[in-house]
This record gives sequence, C-alpha cells and structure tokens, in this order.
Amino acid sequence: MELKSIVTTLESQIPCCAVDVLSPEEATIVQFLASEITLNMEIPAYYWNLGRPGLEQARVALDGGLAFKPVETYKKPPHADPLMFVFEYIENTSTPGVFILADIHPFISKDSPVLSWEVITRIKNLYHRLKPTDKRIVLLGQGIQLHDSLVRLIPYCEVPLPTAVQIEDHIRTYLPYLAEAAAEQEVDFLVNLSSEEIEGLSRAALGTTLEEISDFLRLYVKEQLTPEGIRIDNLIICAAAEYKTRLIKQMGIELGKPATIPQR
Repeated sequence: MELKSIVTTLESQIPCCAVDVLSPEEATIVQFLASEITLNMEIPAYYWNLGRPGLEQARVALDGGLAFKPVETYKKPPHADPLMFVFEYIENTSTPGVFILADIHPFISKDSPVLSWEVITRIKNLYHRLKPTDKRIVLLGQGIQLHDSLVRLIPYCEVPLPTAVQIEDHIRTYLPYLAEAAAEQEVDFLVNLSSEEIEGLSRAALGTTLEEISDFLRLYVKEQLTPEGIRIDNLIICAAAEYKTRLIKQMGIELGKPATIPQR
C-alpha cells in the first residue's frame, strides 16, 4: 500500500493501519497525515508516543510546520500503564479522530524480545470495536514487522527514501528558504549552481531522507558563513557525499573499498 492510500484506507471502515517510516522522516509523515486527515476526513489527527506526557492534537501551523495542542480530556492516572491507558482512552472517548501511535511496534512485532500478547490482544479488540465508529489508529515507526496474528488485519505501508527528483525539488525549495533567513539577518547569500550541478547534488544525496538533507544544508550554510556573506558553489556536491558517508557509518554500515586493478 502506498502512503497516499492511507487516508482512503482509513475512510473505508478499516480502523487501523501501519506506516513504516525512517525516524528522521517521522515529523514529515505526521505533518502529511495531519493535513490529509483534516482535509479529506474532516476529523482531528492526534499524536502519542511513550515519550510524551499526554495525547496531543497534531495540526499544520500557518508557517507549514507542525503544531501540537494538548488534549485536556486526556488525564492519565499517575500509576496507570501509559500504553494501556491510551488504548482505553481511544476506545471510550466519544471524540472522533485518527490517533497516530508512534513506536509501539516492538510490543507487536514478531521475534521481538518485548512482544506483548496483552498489547496484541488490545489492538485486535480495538480493531473490531472501532469499525462502526469514526475513530481510527495509525501505527507509526521504523522497522515495523507485525506479528502473524496482526498481519492480515492491519494494512501496511512502507515510506521509501526520496528519489533524486524529489530531492532536487526539495533542494530547489529549501535553498531559497535559507536565503530568506539570511536576508532577514542582513547576510549576503549567493547560490552559484547550474541546473546540472543541482542535479549532481541531488544524486550525491540519494540514500538520505529529506529531513537529513535539510539538516545538511543548514549545517553547510553555517560553515560557509564569512564576513562577506555565504557563497554556495559546486563544492557542496562533495560535501553532501561526505555527509551521507558519515551517516551511513553511524548506522554501522561499512562502505566497500574501491576495487584495485591487479598489476600485470
């Protein structure tokens, strides 16, 4: 299933689905879901994970970013299990909405050391009880592998890494955004890149997420700041490739050494 089909799936009385997304892109996907749910389903989108004190409504702010508003009716007792409580809240609340639950998949993944039959059973119960309602659940996380008892219940979508075209579009949008930020600080900002060089930059960044590319561009711009301003030229292409190499090494992936030509 494709990401754009998620809202259609939720509208089709399928009460729960799973979205596998790389961690750096989670905020982007939550923003996409919040926008699409509000626009197409005309109900609120809510966000929750174990690291948050409560349930929050996820909305797209005026500047296009994410905004979170605490749900006042969500009042977890001090000693209540947070995951069990959010399940109870979703089942018992009369408020319609799509509830995005992040990073609970270790409790429902096959071969997981923390797999919980209690959590699996609660999700199965909710699946059947939410069908006739206007409440839906989206399970969000990285590396989701649903347990066999849930695979045929819960539609699954994997968000792929961006293509070179998507990366190029992002770069062409993000660099002007950084230029505007520099102008607000009265810093001269010059981008001296041909269309071919921007394409080369996009290819160099293949294998990274859009959020990681944004992080790289902000870091690179800061490094290029001089008393004369900021100048971006084709040296950024090598810098992008090096940045990607560091990210890959951080993930424990060793890049192969280039093959040597045997001497005759």
